[in-house]
Amino acid sequence: MYYQDVTYKLKKNMKPTYLVRPTDFHIFELDDSNGCYRSYVNSDVKRSDGTRTNAQNHFTVDNLTRIYGFFPIDELDIPAYEKKNDEYHSFVKWQNRPDGHGGVKGGTYEEYIRKNK
Repeated sequence: MYYQDVTYKLKKNMKPTYLVRPTDFHIFELDDSNGCYRSYVNSDVKRSDGTRTNAQNHFTVDNLTRIYGFFPIDELDIPAYEKKNDEYHSFVKWQNRPDGHGGVKGGTYEEYIRKNK
């Protein structure tokens, strides 16, 4: 469903303002200075001259949606995807907890949910 929506927008030469990476729900936003995407979380990170770092040229809507499966969201969806991203990182942190012998304990997402209810 998302792929069809993105394809439709690409045909109309429209670029969504926000894209989400499907693996960890990280949000990227459109950089108006070059038409590519940069991390939304780093929106407060500025260079010494007060400007933000430009998006990388290969972070185009075509590359991110067709190759990496990113999908568009609206500004109203940002809090929900920020929450999903936080949950993902909490799971990864839990999964990589030390086992006391120099390794990690690991675990599945289902185990994480059961143990953290």
